[in-house]
Amino acid sequence: MKALSLVIAAAISMFCCVDQVLAADKVADADEAQVAKCAFVQDVSGRSVFGERLKEQGLTKAKEDARGQAAKAGATHIVWGKITQADVTDITGKAYRCPK
Repeated sequence: MKALSLVIAAAISMFCCVDQVLAADKVADADEAQVAKCAFVQDVSGRSVFGERLKEQGLTKAKEDARGQAAKAGATHIVWGKITQADVTDITGKAYRCPK
């Protein structure tokens, strides 16, 4: 019975993660002009520890984290802010909900 419970819990968490990834894919990059008539949702940030040698992968992962936060908050667009890359990649952004 415990094994079945663990399998069910794992399946539920997998589907939750898939939903978050799909929602994050719907958060579009934008600039300030594109979000001028949109509602600000929240500041978001992302972090990756891929390090100096894998800068591009680190930036991609950090953006994925920030997009996930934006999607979870109901945002449709994100304006990227400061990017810091050294041993750790950090990125900030502002999430907005825009009318369709």
